[in-house]
Amino acid sequence: MKKSYLFGVLCCMVFVACKKDETPLFDTTENVYFDFTPNDPSDKTDSLLYSFAYFPDKGEDTVYVPVRISGFRVAHERTFILETVDSSTTAKSGLDFKALEKEYIMPADSGLCLVPLILYNKDTVLKSRTLTIGLTLKASKDFGVTFKLQNKGIVKFSNRLEKPNWWNTWAGELGDYSRVKHELFIRVSGATELGTNLQDFNTIPKALYHTRRFKTFLLDPFKWVEQFATEGYVITKEADGFYYFYSSRNPDNKYKLELNPDDGRYYFRDENGKRI
Repeated sequence: MKKSYLFGVLCCMVFVACKKDETPLFDTTENVYFDFTPNDPSDKTDSLLYSFAYFPDKGEDTVYVPVRISGFRVAHERTFILETVDSSTTAKSGLDFKALEKEYIMPADSGLCLVPLILYNKDTVLKSRTLTIGLTLKASKDFGVTFKLQNKGIVKFSNRLEKPNWWNTWAGELGDYSRVKHELFIRVSGATELGTNLQDFNTIPKALYHTRRFKTFLLDPFKWVEQFATEGYVITKEADGFYYFYSSRNPDNKYKLELNPDDGRYYFRDENGKRI
């Protein structure tokens, strides 16, 4: 959502340019509004994006929703109200995120509050689609919500990945792309991205270090887990008779291993049922 606002001061023929990171001070009733991009004055983005896929060990994480005031800072704490919007929320309170508080505190002498929103990495649906939490600011005893287009926002989160541009550069090492392969690569290689500037003499050796580490893992996951025990990954045999690879810090997110009797090796399968 891209909007721009022009505030005219009728009693003065002077226009004052304010930096985005400075709280605008107006001689009016104090208001609160979302400011998702405090470092870009022209960007009125109304959302935050998050993916657990980049943080495989986390069963939960916190994103911070920036709420700013227009008006005067004061020497005492004030409260504002933040609520979810049912019509734009697909995530479930308690399962996918921690329920919001009844009210939040704007600190004394401050024009900004970073509201903690705790997200949970429990719902298996996060692997297949993005969930949303619609948010809205409500008037309180201390603040109004005059800026209607900036008092609504949305947090989008998932546990899935999209094919990055750098994958094509290193397809000779990594093979065809799949989300499951990408997830395993992040968990095992220690990298979330690979360089694409092959003119930089550091790019190739760094990339090969990560891709070769990943290929070693795929060749023998059991040996890799034993060799890199300090990484916190384990392989256990579950009640269904299959082995599963996962982080001991996040046991809810497991990857099934299947034995191929033809070569005696264990393989993962991607979201399309293909061996990795």
